[in-house]
Amino acid sequence: MPKTPIAPPAPPMPPIPPIPPIPPILTLLTDFGLSDYYVAAVKGTVLRLAPGAQLVDISHEIEPGDIAAAAFTLAAAAPSFPGDAVHLAVVDPGVGSRRRILVAEAPAGRLVAPDNGLLTPLLDGARVRAVERADLFLHGPGATFDGRDRFAPIAAFLLRGGAPADLGPEIADPVRLARTPPRREDGLLAGVVLHIDRFGNLVTDIPAAWLPAPAAGPPRQITARVGSHSADRLAGHYEEIPRYGVALLVGSLGTIELAMRGEHLARRWGVETGAAVQVRWR
Repeated sequence: MPKTPIAPPAPPMPPIPPIPPIPPILTLLTDFGLSDYYVAAVKGTVLRLAPGAQLVDISHEIEPGDIAAAAFTLAAAAPSFPGDAVHLAVVDPGVGSRRRILVAEAPAGRLVAPDNGLLTPLLDGARVRAVERADLFLHGPGATFDGRDRFAPIAAFLLRGGAPADLGPEIADPVRLARTPPRREDGLLAGVVLHIDRFGNLVTDIPAAWLPAPAAGPPRQITARVGSHSADRLAGHYEEIPRYGVALLVGSLGTIELAMRGEHLARRWGVETGAAVQVRWR
């Protein structure tokens, strides 16, 4: 009886190439806008001093000098990046003055910013240092562009593998923005509008986890009030809101948001950041 031919062994699978090393990441957040040369000059300086760095724009559309908006935006975006990323934030009304330049080692990454409160939401648990390495600074013709002449070289130093400890002494008194934390009582949550996004949604600082637990069943009635305006609907997503209706939602940052479907809620209600928000239910 003829023997059954033995199939030749399958050729070996080609090896899976290793994941290439990730270039060092630098994020950029400024109030420079995009119509001037400022952003390009900062990027060019970083790339000249730390070739191969990967630059990611968070935003350059912060309103000029709006430190609170910059603090919110940086705190919202930074945790999405690898933990060894460097985050450079330059919203600096005190440019050229004696205000300190800070480097912070935080859970969200390594942060470089002026000492004006911009890092406030990210300072808990952070090790903060005041930069004293004038030898790293570039010598510009004036004192109006520290983003290029001082902050960019510091960021490049970190991207090249420099240690934060080599930049200056640890400090315990970084400037913090004055903040009143949200509060909760029986059947009442209180906070403020932290941010208004481009769609007009009101992003509050009230943790959505403070809403009644689902196990207890949805509240029979819930009302959010901002000034003289109110909303009495809790929605899971925007499609659940009737056209031109307003509702509360759990936002992407884990806080309560208010949204109007089909229109810019902040403009319709005349609401600005800092407005008080109350949520009640029964």
